[in-house]
Amino acid sequence: MQFLTPKQVCAKIALSRATLDRMVADGRFPTPIRLTERRLAYEAHLVEAWMAQQVERENA
Repeated sequence: MQFLTPKQVCAKIALSRATLDRMVADGRFPTPIRLTERRLAYEAHLVEAWMAQQVERENA
């Protein structure tokens, strides 16, 4: 399993951190896991699946 930092996720999906946080809060993006008290991470496979879903939605 691979983890991505919020900064890496933002670079990968081309959205700001504020937008990413709003999407997580609204349930429109996978929820990060807490690695430590101060460190969040996203599971890479969930981010990839979300990206594939967005492409699929655009092409439908």
